[in-house]
Amino acid sequence: MVQGITFMKNDSLTTIHPQWRGNPLAKGRFFNRQHHHRHGVIGIMKWRLSPNPQRKEKRTVKWDPTVHYLSSLDGIKGDSLVWLGHNSFFMQLAGKRIMLDPVFGSIPFVKRESPFPANPNIFTNIDYLLISHDHFDHLNRNSVRVLFKNNPKMKLFCGIGTGALIKKWFPEMDVVESGWYQQLQDDGLKLTFLPAQHWSKRSIKDGGKRLWGAFMVQGDGMSIYYSGDTGYANHFSEIPDFFGEPDYALLGIGAYKPRWFMRPNHISPCDSLTASEEMGAGITIPMHYGTFDLSDEPLHDPPQVFAREATRRGIKVQIPALGEVVQLKKNKS
Repeated sequence: MVQGITFMKNDSLTTIHPQWRGNPLAKGRFFNRQHHHRHGVIGIMKWRLSPNPQRKEKRTVKWDPTVHYLSSLDGIKGDSLVWLGHNSFFMQLAGKRIMLDPVFGSIPFVKRESPFPANPNIFTNIDYLLISHDHFDHLNRNSVRVLFKNNPKMKLFCGIGTGALIKKWFPEMDVVESGWYQQLQDDGLKLTFLPAQHWSKRSIKDGGKRLWGAFMVQGDGMSIYYSGDTGYANHFSEIPDFFGEPDYALLGIGAYKPRWFMRPNHISPCDSLTASEEMGAGITIPMHYGTFDLSDEPLHDPPQVFAREATRRGIKVQIPALGEVVQLKKNKS
């Protein structure tokens, strides 16, 4: 063992990777398997002070996404998926209701640029809350409060450390923390926490204290991969080895410019399609765009680049409107 390196996992969960000892920590902080470099203050200043070739386009081109306002969940039948903006989804699979990274409004210092396509109070009878990591655009305390108030029996499934934070806010919540490659099973539903190339931080001193990751959601003979936030790395190519080719891949496409700054932590529209090809995904659905202005590209840029590149490569994609109900179906044999 390298001096100072420890390993952590949840011993009560199944680990699907036979050689995985647990997530390594250096001095009590998690780290990535690839691309360990993080931009410090100097890198952030360089980005903010650099010219943005799309600055005028950001000011002049209006972002006006299509919105299907969801007034109730009553009409959602069977296995379904609803994109709620950014990385937020409602999913119905194997008789269970799941919320992924729900953010119902704006976040600290960043206003919401597209409407939330529902009254948050309609999300009831939720079985599982999945949180990919602790960043404010994925873990929003007020949104979790509303959700937990309406779903007191809801179970949280998340990375190590994130559950402890949420448990401080809501001590009565049922929490299951997971390391990478660890799986929770519940009556036909399988939830697996998987690697992502990213980072965690909510304050000055807590960087790397909580584990970030992706999810594989399986049920009714289908598999849905959810990337969380991630840069491009070799964790995509290993997905078929553990699960076969997923029926759906929900992949980030936004907050990707400038590439020299964003590349380690956010995949581009083109990277997402490369990841989809490596996984052999049946249908790829984009996320992490059009909701918060977090980078140099205009809000309309990622889905346009994604759609154009998907057509060029002949990759099957679906770009749902906000609030649109997507009926899930088996896409891979």
